[in-house]
Amino acid sequence: MVHSDDFDVENSNKQTFIVKDERAALRIKREETKEAQARYKAVVAKQKAEIEAERAMRREEIQLELARIKLNQSSSEKARNNIAILAPLLLMVLVGGFIAALATGAIPDESVSVASALLTLLATGLLQNLRSIVAETNGHEENGNGNGHDIKVTPPAKKPESPQPKDKK
Repeated sequence: MVHSDDFDVENSNKQTFIVKDERAALRIKREETKEAQARYKAVVAKQKAEIEAERAMRREEIQLELARIKLNQSSSEKARNNIAILAPLLLMVLVGGFIAALATGAIPDESVSVASALLTLLATGLLQNLRSIVAETNGHEENGNGNGHDIKVTPPAKKPESPQPKDKK
C-alpha cells in the first residue's frame, strides 16, 4: 500500500460528521439572492440609461436638423409659410365675426350688402394669395429646384446619322 503525506492511514476509516446550520445557509442564500437582484437592477438601470441617452441624442439631432432647415429657408419661403398658416385663420375670424355681427344686429340692415362685399373682397384676396403660394411651391423655387441646387439641363443627344443609300451606276 502506498502512503501519501496528505492522507493519514489511521484516520481513513473514521466517519466524518457534517453539521448543517440551516439558519446560516438561509442567510447565505438570502444574501446571494439580494446580490443577484442588485446586479440585475444595475444592469437594467445601465441599459435604460443607454437607451435614454440614445433617445436624447436623436431628439437633439432632429432639433438641429429642423434648425438647419429653418436657417436655410429664404425670406420669401418664410413669408409663404406664414401666409399659408395665417390666411385660413384670418378668414375664419373675418367670416365668424361677420356672422356674429349679423346675428347680434351690430351691422345695420342698409349696410349689410356693403359689409358682405368688403368681406368678399378680403376673402378673395387671401384665397388668391394662398393659390399663388400653392402654385409657386411645386418643387421649383427662385434658387433652382427648391433644395439649393441649380437644375442641370443636359442637351438632347444627337441622333446618329442614318446611312444614305448609295447611288447605283
